[in-house]
Amino acid sequence: MSSERRPKTEDDQAAPLAVFYVVETTGQVLGERHHRVCSHLFETSLQARTELARLELAIAGGAFSIWKGTTHIEPAEWLYDVIMAGGRVIPARRGHLLPDRLGGQ
Repeated sequence: MSSERRPKTEDDQAAPLAVFYVVETTGQVLGERHHRVCSHLFETSLQARTELARLELAIAGGAFSIWKGTTHIEPAEWLYDVIMAGGRVIPARRGHLLPDRLGGQ
């Protein structure tokens, strides 16, 4: 999919206004730090905690945390796919993909 917006279809489901996701932090405790999204976006914090546990087991020594994102744009549009609590995936409208190196869903 291109980086352009795709038109909304009847199959689209509204994305939540708040999402949870796992972020990897690199860098020194003092000085410049870098943060990178390393999971899909999730509807619930429980989903994000499950993914956090999976990543911590898969990548020993990684510094991971859960972040929450919110938007006031309706309908909500996120840069990454959103996985709903029931397992349905709401694709990102702009087609951004996560790197596969972490073995994400």
